[in-house]
Order: sequence, then structure tokens, then C-alpha cells
Amino acid sequence: MRKLLYVLVLILAILFIRTHLAELQSVVNILSQGDWRWLLAAVGVQFLWLVNIATALQSTYRLVGVRERLRHMIPLATAANFVNVVAPSYGLGALAVLISDGKQRGKRAARVSTGAVLYLVYDYLGFLIVLLPGTIILANRGVLDAVLITASIVAMSIAGITVLLTLLGIRSADKLGRAVLWLAGIANRALRPVLRREVIDQADAQDFARDFAEGLQHVRRSPGRLFLPFLLALSRKAGLMTILYLVSRAFHTPLNPYTLVALFSTSYVFTIASVTPSGVGFVEGAMIVYLNALQIPLATSAAISLAYRGITFWLTLVYGLIAIRIVDYSNGQLKKSSRIPSRAPLIGEQRVLQKSIVPTGSPIGHYYSKDNELSPRLKQPE
Repeated sequence: MRKLLYVLVLILAILFIRTHLAELQSVVNILSQGDWRWLLAAVGVQFLWLVNIATALQSTYRLVGVRERLRHMIPLATAANFVNVVAPSYGLGALAVLISDGKQRGKRAARVSTGAVLYLVYDYLGFLIVLLPGTIILANRGVLDAVLITASIVAMSIAGITVLLTLLGIRSADKLGRAVLWLAGIANRALRPVLRREVIDQADAQDFARDFAEGLQHVRRSPGRLFLPFLLALSRKAGLMTILYLVSRAFHTPLNPYTLVALFSTSYVFTIASVTPSGVGFVEGAMIVYLNALQIPLATSAAISLAYRGITFWLTLVYGLIAIRIVDYSNGQLKKSSRIPSRAPLIGEQRVLQKSIVPTGSPIGHYYSKDNELSPRLKQPE
């Protein structure tokens, strides 16, 4: 079954690349024209950015009582992002990868899904903090238009609703359930005339609210851990802006801090408020348009935008294809090791330490040793 799923994901990846082959070729051509030293530095920062993502997901896991090693979280987070792109499902693809991995490693699905949603909440909080100065800069330079305002409102609405639902769930599970059902009803009524069906099943929405509220119970018990994911979210945005700056240096047009913040906030708005996975196509186009509006030549704007997306999007997909195989292999090894039977004690082998014998109450007189191995010993006649 694991091999079948891996083949399916590989097929989806091939179809995705074929669909966006022209854009990928443009990215490769652009990257070959840049200064390789600055581009290599950007790739190095991107690797640290991926580690940041894994560390942030690990920290939100811990908020809900799930513990995982960072060396496992790095390929897991990269693989989840990969599946979310090649099998677009509005975040459900990544969530399915995390839940499946958690089940194979003995983690409860409710807690894993809650940890994943909390990661998204912190990511949105970091985005909202960057969006405000970026919008002010664009407005002062006369670049803010109706398209960007509409996209910003959509992105802020998605981020705001996610954050508010989380805060509501921390306070009251009942209120969270009612709010989720209310929002599901609004979405169904709005989209029913277009799609001729209900988009969100009420039972599924209620199950999600219950699982989410269950996972959030652990957040109340560890308020001191709430600050670390927030710092990681901010540093993640700083890492992406650093990559953008290094790419601009690679094409001999270093962006000043104001242009850097404005362009990054624009790219992130269209990443969220887009119908395509990770905003592919929309983000690149928006970056070129608004960077050119900020007095950067059109050819240079295209080079910086495509190179930035080449590193932060396309190169991340390459890592994800490798990571999903690593996760599959590690879970396969874990499953095999759990099936290996423990070796039965040899006849005459003395495994029980005299000072650590604890009777089980069995009439046969079984005892446990320090390493929790059961060693039979017959009771001596009194």
C-alpha cells in the first residue's frame, strides 16, 4: 500500500510539472543568468527556512502533547508541503500526510491535526504583522490598487477567522462547535447556487470542531510555550525576505528595506488569496507587476520574481519529492521493528535480579525484572 501511494504521489508530481512546464523552464533560464554566489547564499538561507518550518511544527505539536524529534519533523514538514502542492486540496493534503504519519507512530489524530492548525494560526499571525507596514508603504507610493486591496481583504479574512476560531476553542469547546457550524452554513448557502451542492458536510464540521477542541485542551495547560511558535513565525518571514534580498543582489538590483517589505507582503497576500496551490502563477505575476510599479525595470522585476519563486517554491518541491520517500522509508522501518518478536529466554538462563523481583500475583509465580521482561520461576514449596 505504501508503494502504491508513493507511485500515486509521483504521478501527481509529474502531472503538476507538465502543467507548469513553461513556467519552470523560465525559472531555470532566469536562475542561470544570476550571480551564482548570491543565489547559493539564498539556497543556504532557504535550507534554514525549511528547518524553521519543521521546528515551528514541532513546537505546535508540543503544545498539544505530541513529541517528535526534529530530524523526523524536517522531512515530514517538507513532504507535507509537497503533497499539498501536487495534490491541491486547500490544505487537506498536508494534513492527511501529518495524520497518517502520526497514526503510524502512535499519535492521536486529533492532537496531530490540532498541532498542524496551530502552526497555520501562528503563520497567519506573522503574515498579518508584516502586511500592515507593507500596505502602508504601497499606499504611500501610490501603488495600492483595487486588486491588491481585494486580495488583502480575502487573505486577512482567512487569517482572521482561523485565529479567532482558535482563540474561541481555547476558551470554550461548545462555542467553537457552534461557530464552526455557523460558518459552514454560511459557506454552503453562498456556494450552493454555483456548485449545486453543499461544500461542507455539517457532520464533518462538527467532528473537526470536536477534535480541534480536544487538542486545544493541552494548550491551556502549557501557556508558557505559546511564545516560541510566534517567534519562529516572525523569523520565518524574515528568512523569506532575506532570500528575496539575496536574489535581488544576484541580479545587481539590491532592494531597499521598504521595497523589500512591500514586495514580500504582496507576494504573501497572493499566496493565501489564490485558487492555485501556493499561488503558483498568481504570485509571480503580482510580484512582477508591483515590483515594476515600485520603479524597478520590467526585465529585472521578472528576473527577481521568478528567481525568488524558483528557490522558495520549485526547489522546495524537489526537496519534498525526496522527503516523502525518506518519511515513507523511516515509517516502514519503524513498522518492521515493531513486528520483531522479543527473544524468549533460554532454558536455564537466569534473567531475574534478586533485588528487583516484583511478584505479579500469579499462582505460577511470574516475576518482572528491571528491564520489564517476564521471567517464569516456580514457587518453592513452603
